[in-house]
Amino acid sequence: MMTPRPERISRADVLSAALELIDADGLDQLTMRRLGTALGADPMTAYRHFAGKSDLADALADEFWTGLSLPSASGVPDWRAYAHELMRAIRAELAAHSGLIPIVATHPITSPAALAVADEAIGILLDLGAPVDPALGDLVNVLVMITVASAMGEFSAPAGSESTAAETAEGEHEDTEAALLSQLPHLGRIIAAGWAPSAERQFEAGIGAILHGWPFPLPPTS
Repeated sequence: MMTPRPERISRADVLSAALELIDADGLDQLTMRRLGTALGADPMTAYRHFAGKSDLADALADEFWTGLSLPSASGVPDWRAYAHELMRAIRAELAAHSGLIPIVATHPITSPAALAVADEAIGILLDLGAPVDPALGDLVNVLVMITVASAMGEFSAPAGSESTAAETAEGEHEDTEAALLSQLPHLGRIIAAGWAPSAERQFEAGIGAILHGWPFPLPPTS
């Protein structure tokens, strides 16, 4: 009786296993050998699809962007509101896979598939009235940079820690920060006036301020 041929492990299988390992243990703990073990295969299996960890990270970043579900434009009043919704969607996806944040933050969008998603998003903004202007490209890039940085600060584990994600509940962390700030002479005055740290509120306010304050050239006068 012939021994069944082992099922071939695909590129998608390797990426899925890598994402699970990163979600569980963080990027620093990902090795090609551990990846082979997670796949129940030879340690060299991942090398059939990726040259090494750097190549794998490129593919994971690409997978993040190509897998991003763009928000619906239905009922959205204008392009700025849609851009805000888009940044919320990116932030939520990063929160769901906090181990990916350092990869997404350091790997630019370069593949044709990922660029097609970016192009679709720009197309929606233009359809909703965004100006066809070089400033729009800069604006969108800055919004993504701020969104990724915000997610890294809120959802990633602190550098040097052994945990894979921020373990302290957001409210508990912010209450502790507020208590410390209230004891300081100047920041304490702002706390007494009613301010309290909130990562989500600050993200929302920051994105809104950038969107509504971004300088676009004035249209020519007739």
